[in-house]
Amino acid sequence: MKNLLNFNTFCKLNGVRLSLAPFLILFNLLPIQLLSQQSFNYFNKRIDLTGSCDKGLSVLNIENGYSVGTITQDTIYHYYWQVAFALTDTLGELYQIKQYGDSGDFYLLGNPGSLIKYRNSKYFAVGNIFTPLGDWVYNRGLIMCLDNKFDTLWTKEYGEKTSPFNDTTFGILQLKKEYNNRLIMTGVRLPKNDPSSVWLMETDSLGNKLWERFYGEGEEYFQGHSVVQTNDGGFVIGAAKFEIHATGGYLDPLIIKTDSLGNEEWRVNPGNPDVDDNKVMVALAQDGNIIAGTNYGTDQSGDNRWAVVKIMKIKPDGTVLWDKNYLEPQYDNFLLNTIVLSNGNILVNGGRDTHYLGEEYPAQMGWILCTDSMGTQLWYREYALLTGHNSFNDLYDVRETSDGGLIGVGKVSPSVPDTGTADIWVMKMDSTGCLYAGCDTTVVVEETARPADGINIYPNPVTGVFTVDIGKPLQATGSVVIYNLYGGKVREVKIPKGEQVVRINASKWKSGLYVAMVSRQEKITGKKKFVVRYEK
Repeated sequence: MKNLLNFNTFCKLNGVRLSLAPFLILFNLLPIQLLSQQSFNYFNKRIDLTGSCDKGLSVLNIENGYSVGTITQDTIYHYYWQVAFALTDTLGELYQIKQYGDSGDFYLLGNPGSLIKYRNSKYFAVGNIFTPLGDWVYNRGLIMCLDNKFDTLWTKEYGEKTSPFNDTTFGILQLKKEYNNRLIMTGVRLPKNDPSSVWLMETDSLGNKLWERFYGEGEEYFQGHSVVQTNDGGFVIGAAKFEIHATGGYLDPLIIKTDSLGNEEWRVNPGNPDVDDNKVMVALAQDGNIIAGTNYGTDQSGDNRWAVVKIMKIKPDGTVLWDKNYLEPQYDNFLLNTIVLSNGNILVNGGRDTHYLGEEYPAQMGWILCTDSMGTQLWYREYALLTGHNSFNDLYDVRETSDGGLIGVGKVSPSVPDTGTADIWVMKMDSTGCLYAGCDTTVVVEETARPADGINIYPNPVTGVFTVDIGKPLQATGSVVIYNLYGGKVREVKIPKGEQVVRINASKWKSGLYVAMVSRQEKITGKKKFVVRYEK
């Protein structure tokens, strides 16, 4: 239940955490430019919007850059949450902020996928607005229609219409554009004295409600987290259900299929009944089938659990085509989004608790897993911008970019020795998830022979001073650059003309995996992975 009940991915709300907890629980399910070759851009950086707390939840590739859907604390009281769109250029440099909110309400965005492109000159974003009411909140779903400069064309709210607004809360977590240009969205309806339900609502392109449906029964709480339209005109909801006061084994993934009017057709619960799992994030495969990403819990320990990543492919009639688990069980590992790439590959991202692994690891790292359309794993990588042992790196959303790469956004929360405030985390990768050209951070290869144009490092593992041998004397000045596991530059050493060997002192480096890259005349001519290892 940690994914439901903790607030680590939120900034403190100045003493009102308890009074806002009924609604924050719903939304907590949502955790440097480096080296470029030719015209491809890589970067891994943080963006501070307000000097307070910023959290990037969704990202889109727009003309001449990116739009990051963000929630940020206001600059006057540093208390109220507001919705912001951080506009950056192709290098991730912020050039404009569009911010929406007021001093009496909290504005929130939904899950990854809560910001979408409708057509070239129009975008939609969804979330909620809530107003504290003592021991409850007046909460309503929010749709924002935006132009290509991310100024609002119109906004609409959905929920209770009459005072005293203290009966039921509503929140929208994701939306999609339908084939007929209508909008379908899912979220949560939470009555004050009853369990929550999955909320599915269809509107026209102007936000006028056409119909709504609710799903859930008994004493369990139900939430809708993602939605997609299938080729038969119906819809699939990625959901979760749980008992809010239970400890262990009560958080289950849920997939609900409906017809075009929201009438339920079937359900699938792919979780472990004895261990907490996760919500489901759904996408549509190129062949028209449903892709569902979640976690499958393997071992429970109080509010924490170990889990693998689960991806399923399901026909619109409910037939499961394949159901695969990935990676070894990891502690408090949570999948946060699922997308299908233009080449048909499947990409899921999330975060996991790495604090327990040792002082050389941050508290939280992001990850991306990519498979082909049949579910065969292609690559898996982990990411962190901040490396302090108590610092968090939460990766929420990853999308394709116009140059064939990937853009990821989230939030970094620093703890010493890292500095600053909680900021947007944005990183630009190539199509294989690399933060620099030619990386491979998943496998350590113990090479004994050197390619004709490669390099050799010894000793490997490194325990202090090590040697980089580039194989033959340079005809012109070159350099060797060392990167750590997270893509951060650690050291750059010039290699004079006529030299072949350089020695580098790593005695103050952290234990871990590193990559050495040799460049000559601005071209990469060799690379080598090596390990720095110190006995404790």
